[in-house]
This record gives sequence, C-alpha cells and structure tokens, in this order.
Amino acid sequence: MKNSYVFDTGPLYLSFLGDRRVTEPLQEMGKGIADGYTCEPNLAELYYKTCEKLGRETALLRYTSLRQSALAIISPDDALTRLAGDLKCSHRLGLSLVDAYIVALAKRTGSSLYTTDARIARLKIVPTKLIEL
Repeated sequence: MKNSYVFDTGPLYLSFLGDRRVTEPLQEMGKGIADGYTCEPNLAELYYKTCEKLGRETALLRYTSLRQSALAIISPDDALTRLAGDLKCSHRLGLSLVDAYIVALAKRTGSSLYTTDARIARLKIVPTKLIEL
C-alpha cells in the first residue's frame, strides 16, 4: 500500500527552501511510491504569502511548479466543503477555514497531514506530521 500525504501551506513553502522534512515525502511521490495532495485554498494561501515576501514573479513560479508536480491539487467539491464546514463549526477557534479544508482533505483521503501549525496537530483529527519551525 502506498503512503499518502496531504500538505498544508507551511510545508509547501518549506519545500522550496529544500527542507528535507518535506522534500523526502515529495521525492516519494515523484518515484510513484506515495500519493500527495493539497487543496486549492492552500495553493492560494501559498501564492499570496510568497507574493507578500518574495514578489509576484516568485509566487507565480512556485505556483506553476506545484501545478506541474506530482502533487494532486484538489478543488473543493460539495462533500469536501461540507466536511470542512463541519470541522470549522466543531473547532471554531482551533482552525481557520483554509485549515479546515486541508484537514478535511486529509480525513477524506486517509492521509497523513504535513503541517507547521501546532494548533492543527493538537486537535488530533487526522494523523499529523508537525514540522516545527
């Protein structure tokens, strides 16, 4: 059985810095021995955070790179949106709406969630790999 990973915004950002804690599972995906996912809202979050810090050109380059990678970028559908809404309702203070979507995706795919957000890890909704900064 393949490993399956979901990536929150923080680990995606770190992947462009060559952080081995993130590049190893991404390499597994490239070899076809793991599946990897993220959500459209997380890609938007990565774009705007990169744009703020490094400019639009770098943001577009990273955005395009992820679109062309082995990472499956999942658009919210009816079921994912409802699950994200339920999670946000249950954890009002512990999850942003973008976080609710990424946790919902990990739950739906049965994947381990890579995140830099300790709040998500503390909730223990899905198996989580916390990458401390």
